[in-house]
Amino acid sequence: MKATGRIRTLRGSILFPARSSTDPENTGRRNLILDDGRINVGYKIISFHIWNSDMCGTLNSFASQAHLSMGLEITSALPDAADNREIGWAKWQTSQEVWSLVDPDHIVVRDLNLIFPLVNNISENRVNYYIMMEEYDISDQEAIISIIKEESQDVDN
Repeated sequence: MKATGRIRTLRGSILFPARSSTDPENTGRRNLILDDGRINVGYKIISFHIWNSDMCGTLNSFASQAHLSMGLEITSALPDAADNREIGWAKWQTSQEVWSLVDPDHIVVRDLNLIFPLVNNISENRVNYYIMMEEYDISDQEAIISIIKEESQDVDN
């Protein structure tokens, strides 16, 4: 595995529609990287952050959490560090209460998804995300190992 020296950033926002107090909590999902067939190019996530558009917490602020996962099978479930496909976790509550963790032992080869499992908002609001990643040239063997991790070691698929 050899770093190419290229840094790539992904950033954007996800809109969560208004809901009444009796509606189920919102969930969100965004496919950030889709399989392009180049298995010898991979990305290592360096940093992952989320924050509410209302960073001061005065208007329509709500706490949110998110996780990054490899593979397409993960739904909007709660984060589970025992799942090999999950590689990053973040939380935003107020501008002083932020938390982020990225597993350094991964390479994204095919798919990367951003999942917001539960968002308890009453009014419409946006949550922003920022992901920085480093590009790597990887061998066929390293690509196979990463793809197996994306499948969570499920060889029946």
